[in-house]
Amino acid sequence: MDAKRLVLSLGIAVGLLGSSSASALQEASPGASPMGGPPLPEGCTVIAEGLVNPRYVAVGDDGAIYVSEAGTGGDETIEMAAAGGDAIPVDLDATPVAEEGMGHATSTRGGTGQVTMIAPDGTQSVVATGLPSYSIGGPEITGPAGITVDANGQILLAIGGAGPLAPMVEPLPNENSVVSIDPATGEVTLLSNIDAYERANNPDPYNVDSNLYGIDVAEDGTIYVNDAGGNTTYSVPAGGGEPVVLVVHPGIEIPADQAPPGGNPDRGRANELDPVPTDVMSAADGTVLVSYLSGGPFPPGAAKVVSVAADGTLTDAVTGLTMAVGLAAGPDGQLYASQISTNFLGEMPEPGNVVRVLEDGTQEVVVGGLMLPNGIAFEADGSLLIVTGATSLGEPMGQLLRCEGITAAADVTEEVVVVLNDPRF
Repeated sequence: MDAKRLVLSLGIAVGLLGSSSASALQEASPGASPMGGPPLPEGCTVIAEGLVNPRYVAVGDDGAIYVSEAGTGGDETIEMAAAGGDAIPVDLDATPVAEEGMGHATSTRGGTGQVTMIAPDGTQSVVATGLPSYSIGGPEITGPAGITVDANGQILLAIGGAGPLAPMVEPLPNENSVVSIDPATGEVTLLSNIDAYERANNPDPYNVDSNLYGIDVAEDGTIYVNDAGGNTTYSVPAGGGEPVVLVVHPGIEIPADQAPPGGNPDRGRANELDPVPTDVMSAADGTVLVSYLSGGPFPPGAAKVVSVAADGTLTDAVTGLTMAVGLAAGPDGQLYASQISTNFLGEMPEPGNVVRVLEDGTQEVVVGGLMLPNGIAFEADGSLLIVTGATSLGEPMGQLLRCEGITAAADVTEEVVVVLNDPRF
Protein backbone atom coordinates (compact mmCIF):
# COMPACT_ATOMS: atom_id res chain seq x y z
CA MET A 1 0.00 0.00 0.00
CA ASP A 2 1.16 3.54 -0.72
CA ALA A 3 2.13 5.34 2.47
CA LYS A 4 1.08 8.71 1.07
CA ARG A 5 -2.57 8.04 1.48
CA LEU A 6 -4.93 6.65 4.06
CA VAL A 7 -5.30 2.86 3.90
CA LEU A 8 -7.99 1.41 6.17
CA SER A 9 -8.89 -2.25 6.03
CA LEU A 10 -12.21 -3.77 6.98
CA GLY A 11 -10.48 -5.44 9.92
CA ILE A 12 -9.42 -2.05 11.25
CA ALA A 13 -12.93 -0.70 10.80
CA VAL A 14 -14.37 -3.64 12.70
CA GLY A 15 -11.80 -3.12 15.42
CA LEU A 16 -12.82 0.50 15.80
CA LEU A 17 -16.44 -0.57 16.04
CA GLY A 18 -15.57 -2.37 19.24
CA SER A 19 -13.34 0.30 20.77
CA SER A 20 -14.31 2.67 23.55
CA SER A 21 -13.63 6.38 23.82
CA ALA A 22 -10.92 7.98 25.91
CA SER A 23 -11.76 11.05 27.98
CA ALA A 24 -14.09 13.48 26.21
CA LEU A 25 -16.52 16.24 26.97
CA GLN A 26 -19.25 14.09 25.47
CA GLU A 27 -18.98 10.47 26.54
CA ALA A 28 -20.72 7.64 24.73
CA SER A 29 -24.31 7.01 25.71
CA PRO A 30 -25.66 3.50 26.41
CA GLY A 31 -27.57 3.29 23.12
CA ALA A 32 -25.81 1.88 20.07
CA SER A 33 -25.84 3.61 16.70
CA PRO A 34 -28.45 2.41 14.18
CA MET A 35 -25.75 0.92 11.93
CA GLY A 36 -24.52 -1.41 14.68
CA GLY A 37 -21.42 0.66 15.38
CA PRO A 38 -20.18 2.07 18.69
CA PRO A 39 -22.57 3.93 20.99
CA LEU A 40 -23.48 7.40 19.81
CA PRO A 41 -21.85 10.21 21.78
CA GLU A 42 -24.23 12.03 24.08
CA GLY A 43 -26.02 14.87 22.30
CA CYS A 44 -25.47 13.34 18.84
CA THR A 45 -28.10 11.90 16.51
CA VAL A 46 -27.87 10.20 13.11
CA ILE A 47 -29.40 12.35 10.37
CA ALA A 48 -28.23 10.27 7.39
CA GLU A 49 -26.98 6.70 7.03
CA GLY A 50 -26.16 4.09 4.43
CA LEU A 51 -23.60 6.52 3.01
CA VAL A 52 -21.03 4.86 0.76
CA ASN A 53 -17.55 5.67 2.07
CA PRO A 54 -18.47 9.29 2.89
CA ARG A 55 -15.73 11.89 3.26
CA TYR A 56 -16.82 15.51 3.76
CA VAL A 57 -19.91 17.59 4.53
CA ALA A 58 -21.00 21.11 3.55
CA VAL A 59 -24.01 23.27 4.41
CA GLY A 60 -25.74 25.60 1.95
CA ASP A 61 -27.25 28.98 2.83
CA ASP A 62 -30.70 27.40 2.54
CA GLY A 63 -29.85 24.80 5.19
CA ALA A 64 -29.40 21.92 2.73
CA ILE A 65 -26.56 19.56 3.71
CA TYR A 66 -24.32 17.88 1.13
CA VAL A 67 -22.11 14.81 1.72
CA SER A 68 -19.46 13.49 -0.66
CA GLU A 69 -19.29 9.70 -1.06
CA ALA A 70 -16.16 8.06 -2.47
CA GLY A 71 -18.09 5.05 -3.80
CA THR A 72 -16.88 1.44 -4.08
CA GLY A 73 -14.69 1.36 -7.18
CA GLY A 74 -16.32 -0.29 -10.18
CA ASP A 75 -16.45 -3.05 -12.76
CA GLU A 76 -13.14 -2.31 -14.47
CA THR A 77 -10.33 -4.34 -12.88
CA ILE A 78 -6.62 -3.53 -12.69
CA GLU A 79 -4.41 -6.45 -11.70
CA MET A 80 -1.33 -5.44 -9.74
CA ALA A 81 1.79 -7.31 -8.68
CA ALA A 82 4.38 -6.17 -6.12
CA ALA A 83 8.01 -6.78 -6.98
CA GLY A 84 10.87 -5.23 -5.03
CA GLY A 85 8.51 -2.81 -3.32
CA ASP A 86 7.10 -1.44 -6.57
CA ALA A 87 3.60 -2.06 -7.86
CA ILE A 88 3.27 -2.94 -11.54
CA PRO A 89 0.25 -3.78 -13.71
CA VAL A 90 0.21 -7.36 -14.95
CA ASP A 91 -1.69 -9.65 -17.26
CA LEU A 92 -2.44 -12.63 -15.01
CA ASP A 93 -2.73 -14.99 -17.97
CA ALA A 94 0.77 -14.03 -19.14
CA THR A 95 2.39 -13.46 -15.74
CA PRO A 96 1.80 -16.20 -13.14
CA VAL A 97 2.65 -13.96 -10.20
CA ALA A 98 2.05 -16.66 -7.60
CA GLU A 99 4.71 -18.87 -9.13
CA GLU A 100 7.19 -15.98 -9.18
CA GLY A 101 6.58 -15.20 -5.50
CA MET A 102 5.13 -11.77 -6.26
CA GLY A 103 2.41 -10.24 -4.12
CA HIS A 104 -0.84 -9.67 -5.96
CA ALA A 105 -3.83 -7.37 -5.54
CA THR A 106 -6.80 -6.44 -7.67
CA SER A 107 -7.93 -2.84 -7.95
CA THR A 108 -11.20 -1.72 -9.49
CA ARG A 109 -12.60 1.53 -10.77
CA GLY A 110 -15.82 2.94 -12.14
CA GLY A 111 -18.51 5.55 -11.63
CA THR A 112 -19.84 4.70 -8.16
CA GLY A 113 -18.95 8.02 -6.50
CA GLN A 114 -21.79 10.38 -5.66
CA VAL A 115 -23.05 13.36 -3.66
CA THR A 116 -26.02 13.04 -1.30
CA MET A 117 -28.23 15.88 -0.07
CA ILE A 118 -30.11 16.01 3.23
CA ALA A 119 -32.88 18.59 2.85
CA PRO A 120 -33.92 20.82 5.77
CA ASP A 121 -36.93 18.52 6.29
CA GLY A 122 -34.58 15.52 6.66
CA THR A 123 -35.21 13.99 3.23
CA GLN A 124 -32.14 12.18 1.91
CA SER A 125 -31.54 12.05 -1.86
CA VAL A 126 -28.68 11.65 -4.33
CA VAL A 127 -27.85 14.90 -6.15
CA ALA A 128 -25.13 13.63 -8.49
CA THR A 129 -23.95 10.13 -9.32
CA GLY A 130 -21.64 8.36 -11.78
CA LEU A 131 -18.53 10.08 -10.38
CA PRO A 132 -15.06 8.45 -10.49
CA SER A 133 -14.23 5.91 -7.78
CA TYR A 134 -11.32 3.54 -7.13
CA SER A 135 -10.91 0.54 -4.87
CA ILE A 136 -7.11 0.32 -4.77
CA GLY A 137 -5.83 -3.11 -3.86
CA GLY A 138 -9.10 -3.82 -2.07
CA PRO A 139 -9.14 -1.75 1.15
CA GLU A 140 -8.32 1.75 -0.10
CA ILE A 141 -11.24 3.72 -1.56
CA THR A 142 -10.79 7.02 -3.40
CA GLY A 143 -13.29 9.25 -5.18
CA PRO A 144 -15.43 12.29 -4.30
CA ALA A 145 -13.92 13.96 -1.23
CA GLY A 146 -13.73 17.66 -0.37
CA ILE A 147 -17.03 19.51 -0.77
CA THR A 148 -18.20 23.10 -0.27
CA VAL A 149 -20.88 25.47 -1.55
CA ASP A 150 -19.98 28.71 -3.34
CA ALA A 151 -21.70 32.11 -3.16
CA ASN A 152 -24.01 31.12 -6.04
CA GLY A 153 -25.24 27.98 -4.31
CA GLN A 154 -23.25 25.67 -6.58
CA ILE A 155 -21.58 22.61 -5.08
CA LEU A 156 -17.79 22.53 -5.49
CA LEU A 157 -16.33 19.04 -5.29
CA ALA A 158 -12.79 17.66 -5.22
CA ILE A 159 -12.72 14.19 -6.77
CA GLY A 160 -9.84 11.86 -5.90
CA GLY A 161 -8.51 9.12 -8.11
CA ALA A 162 -5.86 6.57 -9.00
CA GLY A 163 -3.17 7.72 -6.58
CA PRO A 164 -0.10 5.46 -7.00
CA LEU A 165 -1.76 3.78 -9.99
CA ALA A 166 -1.80 7.09 -11.89
CA PRO A 167 1.30 6.39 -14.05
CA MET A 168 -0.19 3.07 -15.14
CA VAL A 169 -3.74 3.94 -16.19
CA GLU A 170 -5.54 6.53 -18.26
CA PRO A 171 -7.61 8.78 -15.99
CA LEU A 172 -11.37 8.56 -15.86
CA PRO A 173 -13.35 11.68 -16.83
CA ASN A 174 -13.22 14.22 -13.95
CA GLU A 175 -10.77 12.11 -11.97
CA ASN A 176 -8.52 14.14 -9.66
CA SER A 177 -10.34 17.27 -10.73
CA VAL A 178 -12.35 20.10 -9.23
CA VAL A 179 -15.91 20.20 -10.53
CA SER A 180 -19.05 22.21 -9.85
CA ILE A 181 -22.45 20.56 -9.49
CA ASP A 182 -25.81 22.24 -9.96
CA PRO A 183 -27.84 21.00 -6.96
CA ALA A 184 -31.09 21.49 -8.88
CA THR A 185 -30.13 19.34 -11.89
CA GLY A 186 -27.06 17.34 -10.85
CA GLU A 187 -25.18 18.67 -13.88
CA VAL A 188 -21.39 18.32 -13.42
CA THR A 189 -19.00 20.91 -14.88
CA LEU A 190 -15.21 20.50 -14.94
CA LEU A 191 -13.43 23.49 -13.37
CA SER A 192 -9.80 22.37 -13.10
CA ASN A 193 -7.86 19.20 -13.99
CA ILE A 194 -5.27 18.63 -11.25
CA ASP A 195 -4.53 15.13 -12.56
CA ALA A 196 -3.05 16.50 -15.78
CA TYR A 197 -0.89 18.97 -13.85
CA GLU A 198 0.48 16.27 -11.54
CA ARG A 199 1.32 13.97 -14.45
CA ALA A 200 3.06 16.76 -16.36
CA ASN A 201 4.86 18.53 -13.50
CA ASN A 202 4.88 16.31 -10.36
CA PRO A 203 5.66 19.22 -8.01
CA ASP A 204 6.26 16.90 -5.01
CA PRO A 205 8.68 15.66 -6.73
CA TYR A 206 8.58 12.01 -5.65
CA ASN A 207 6.16 9.43 -7.11
CA VAL A 208 3.53 10.61 -9.55
CA ASP A 209 0.55 10.17 -7.24
CA SER A 210 -2.62 12.25 -7.20
CA ASN A 211 -5.61 11.92 -4.88
CA LEU A 212 -7.57 15.13 -4.26
CA TYR A 213 -9.03 15.55 -0.79
CA GLY A 214 -10.09 18.77 0.99
CA ILE A 215 -11.49 21.86 -0.74
CA ASP A 216 -12.62 25.38 0.21
CA VAL A 217 -13.64 28.56 -1.56
CA ALA A 218 -12.49 32.02 -0.46
CA GLU A 219 -14.63 35.16 -0.34
CA ASP A 220 -13.24 36.27 -3.72
CA GLY A 221 -14.18 32.93 -5.29
CA THR A 222 -10.65 31.50 -5.35
CA ILE A 223 -10.77 27.73 -4.83
CA TYR A 224 -8.19 25.95 -2.68
CA VAL A 225 -7.75 22.19 -2.97
CA ASN A 226 -5.36 19.66 -1.44
CA ASP A 227 -3.77 16.82 -3.35
CA ALA A 228 -3.20 14.30 -0.56
CA GLY A 229 -1.30 11.96 -2.89
CA GLY A 230 0.86 14.72 -4.37
CA ASN A 231 1.45 16.54 -1.03
CA THR A 232 0.49 19.85 -2.66
CA THR A 233 -2.05 22.61 -2.06
CA TYR A 234 -3.35 24.32 -5.20
CA SER A 235 -5.34 27.45 -5.90
CA VAL A 236 -7.82 27.57 -8.77
CA PRO A 237 -9.16 30.87 -10.14
CA ALA A 238 -12.77 31.78 -9.37
CA GLY A 239 -14.98 30.04 -11.91
CA GLY A 240 -12.27 27.53 -12.83
CA GLY A 241 -9.02 27.46 -14.79
CA GLU A 242 -5.49 26.14 -14.60
CA PRO A 243 -4.32 25.11 -11.12
CA VAL A 244 -1.53 27.07 -9.47
CA VAL A 245 0.76 25.53 -6.84
CA LEU A 246 0.33 27.40 -3.56
CA VAL A 247 2.73 25.19 -1.63
CA VAL A 248 4.41 21.79 -1.77
CA HIS A 249 4.28 20.44 1.77
CA PRO A 250 7.56 19.15 3.23
CA GLY A 251 7.98 15.77 4.86
CA ILE A 252 7.46 15.08 8.55
CA GLU A 253 10.47 13.73 10.42
CA ILE A 254 9.96 10.12 11.48
CA PRO A 255 10.48 9.35 15.18
CA ALA A 256 13.78 7.50 15.56
CA ASP A 257 12.12 4.38 16.99
CA GLN A 258 9.81 4.14 13.97
CA ALA A 259 12.18 4.96 11.14
CA PRO A 260 12.45 2.16 8.54
CA PRO A 261 15.92 0.79 7.78
CA GLY A 262 17.41 2.84 4.99
CA GLY A 263 14.79 5.57 5.19
CA ASN A 264 11.43 6.00 3.49
CA PRO A 265 11.55 4.70 -0.11
CA ASP A 266 8.62 6.96 -1.02
CA ARG A 267 10.69 10.04 -0.14
CA GLY A 268 14.09 9.33 -1.64
CA ARG A 269 15.15 7.29 1.44
CA ALA A 270 14.85 10.35 3.68
CA ASN A 271 13.99 9.71 7.32
CA GLU A 272 10.56 11.33 7.02
CA LEU A 273 6.86 10.70 6.45
CA ASP A 274 4.67 12.18 3.75
CA PRO A 275 2.63 15.07 5.20
CA VAL A 276 -0.56 14.01 3.33
CA PRO A 277 -2.54 17.30 3.31
CA THR A 278 -6.21 16.59 3.96
CA ASP A 279 -8.63 19.46 4.70
CA VAL A 280 -8.14 23.13 3.77
CA MET A 281 -9.82 26.26 5.14
CA SER A 282 -9.37 29.79 3.78
CA ALA A 283 -9.16 33.01 5.82
CA ALA A 284 -10.11 36.55 4.78
CA ASP A 285 -6.50 37.74 4.57
CA GLY A 286 -5.56 35.20 1.90
CA THR A 287 -3.95 32.65 4.21
CA VAL A 288 -5.23 29.10 4.40
CA LEU A 289 -5.11 26.42 7.06
CA VAL A 290 -4.20 22.88 6.01
CA SER A 291 -4.47 19.72 8.13
CA TYR A 292 -1.97 16.85 7.80
CA LEU A 293 -2.87 13.19 8.11
CA SER A 294 0.84 12.23 8.14
CA GLY A 295 1.94 9.12 6.30
CA GLY A 296 1.88 5.58 7.61
CA PRO A 297 2.39 4.27 10.24
CA PHE A 298 0.56 7.42 11.46
CA PRO A 299 2.47 7.88 14.75
CA PRO A 300 0.47 9.62 17.50
CA GLY A 301 1.14 13.34 17.65
CA ALA A 302 2.84 13.51 14.24
CA ALA A 303 -0.03 15.27 12.46
CA LYS A 304 -0.65 19.00 12.64
CA VAL A 305 -2.34 22.02 11.08
CA VAL A 306 -0.22 24.52 9.18
CA SER A 307 -0.94 28.08 8.08
CA VAL A 308 -0.02 28.86 4.48
CA ALA A 309 0.55 32.51 3.54
CA ALA A 310 -0.32 33.87 0.11
CA ASP A 311 3.35 33.52 -0.91
CA GLY A 312 3.41 29.86 0.19
CA THR A 313 5.24 30.43 3.46
CA LEU A 314 4.42 27.69 5.99
CA THR A 315 3.94 28.16 9.73
CA ASP A 316 2.86 25.55 12.26
CA ALA A 317 -0.58 26.48 13.63
CA VAL A 318 -1.51 23.42 15.72
CA THR A 319 0.82 20.54 16.56
CA GLY A 320 0.47 17.23 18.39
CA LEU A 321 -2.51 15.94 16.39
CA THR A 322 -2.98 12.39 15.10
CA MET A 323 -4.38 11.60 11.65
CA ALA A 324 -6.10 15.00 11.24
CA VAL A 325 -8.65 15.01 8.42
CA GLY A 326 -11.27 17.74 8.98
CA LEU A 327 -11.26 21.45 9.86
CA ALA A 328 -14.05 23.88 10.73
CA ALA A 329 -14.37 27.34 12.28
CA GLY A 330 -17.01 27.26 15.01
CA PRO A 331 -19.58 29.97 15.75
CA ASP A 332 -17.51 30.65 18.88
CA GLY A 333 -14.58 31.70 16.70
CA GLN A 334 -12.52 28.65 17.65
CA LEU A 335 -10.86 26.16 15.33
CA TYR A 336 -12.12 22.56 15.40
CA ALA A 337 -10.36 19.52 13.94
CA SER A 338 -11.32 15.88 13.45
CA GLN A 339 -8.90 13.00 13.97
CA ILE A 340 -9.77 9.72 12.27
CA SER A 341 -8.00 7.72 15.02
CA THR A 342 -6.16 8.86 18.12
CA ASN A 343 -3.73 5.93 17.98
CA PHE A 344 -3.37 3.71 14.93
CA LEU A 345 -0.39 1.73 16.24
CA GLY A 346 -1.91 -0.34 19.02
CA GLU A 347 -3.12 -3.91 18.82
CA MET A 348 -6.54 -2.40 18.14
CA PRO A 349 -6.63 1.15 16.68
CA GLU A 350 -8.32 3.72 18.89
CA PRO A 351 -11.49 5.51 17.73
CA GLY A 352 -11.36 9.06 16.47
CA ASN A 353 -12.69 12.35 17.81
CA VAL A 354 -13.26 16.06 17.25
CA VAL A 355 -11.18 18.57 19.19
CA ARG A 356 -11.41 22.28 19.89
CA VAL A 357 -8.15 24.25 19.72
CA LEU A 358 -7.76 26.41 22.82
CA GLU A 359 -6.01 29.77 23.16
CA ASP A 360 -2.73 28.19 24.22
CA GLY A 361 -2.76 25.80 21.27
CA THR A 362 -3.77 22.74 23.27
CA GLN A 363 -6.72 20.61 22.20
CA GLU A 364 -9.91 19.83 24.08
CA VAL A 365 -11.97 16.81 22.99
CA VAL A 366 -15.58 17.83 22.33
CA VAL A 367 -16.87 14.60 20.76
CA GLY A 368 -15.10 11.26 21.26
CA GLY A 369 -15.59 7.57 20.55
CA LEU A 370 -16.18 8.12 16.83
CA MET A 371 -15.80 5.38 14.24
CA LEU A 372 -13.58 6.63 11.41
CA PRO A 373 -14.70 10.29 11.43
CA ASN A 374 -13.68 12.51 8.54
CA GLY A 375 -15.27 15.82 7.51
CA ILE A 376 -16.90 18.28 9.93
CA ALA A 377 -19.01 21.43 9.49
CA PHE A 378 -21.20 23.71 11.58
CA GLU A 379 -24.83 24.55 10.91
CA ALA A 380 -26.28 28.02 11.43
CA ASP A 381 -27.70 27.06 14.84
CA GLY A 382 -24.28 25.96 16.10
CA SER A 383 -24.83 22.21 15.70
CA LEU A 384 -21.75 20.25 14.63
CA LEU A 385 -22.04 17.82 11.70
CA ILE A 386 -19.61 14.88 11.63
CA VAL A 387 -19.11 12.31 8.87
CA THR A 388 -18.36 8.85 10.33
CA GLY A 389 -17.75 5.39 8.87
CA ALA A 390 -15.55 6.96 6.22
CA THR A 391 -14.25 3.61 4.92
CA SER A 392 -15.80 0.13 4.77
CA LEU A 393 -15.59 -2.87 2.47
CA GLY A 394 -18.92 -4.51 3.23
CA GLU A 395 -22.34 -2.94 3.60
CA PRO A 396 -22.17 0.86 3.57
CA MET A 397 -21.82 2.00 7.16
CA GLY A 398 -21.29 5.71 6.59
CA GLN A 399 -23.32 8.07 8.74
CA LEU A 400 -23.77 11.78 9.25
CA LEU A 401 -24.11 12.83 12.88
CA ARG A 402 -25.59 16.06 14.22
CA CYS A 403 -24.15 16.96 17.64
CA GLU A 404 -25.77 19.73 19.68
CA GLY A 405 -24.40 21.80 22.52
CA ILE A 406 -20.85 21.98 21.17
CA THR A 407 -20.90 25.76 20.88
CA ALA A 408 -23.55 28.48 20.93
CA ALA A 409 -24.86 29.88 17.66
CA ALA A 410 -24.00 33.49 16.86
CA ASP A 411 -23.36 35.86 13.99
CA VAL A 412 -19.59 35.89 14.39
CA THR A 413 -18.13 36.31 10.90
CA GLU A 414 -15.72 39.01 12.16
CA GLU A 415 -14.88 36.95 15.25
CA VAL A 416 -13.90 33.94 13.14
CA VAL A 417 -11.70 36.11 10.92
CA VAL A 418 -9.94 37.51 14.00
CA VAL A 419 -9.22 34.01 15.31
CA LEU A 420 -7.91 32.80 11.96
CA ASN A 421 -5.59 35.80 11.82
CA ASP A 422 -4.36 35.10 15.35
CA PRO A 423 -0.55 34.70 15.49
CA ARG A 424 -1.12 31.05 16.48
CA PHE A 425 -2.47 30.46 12.98
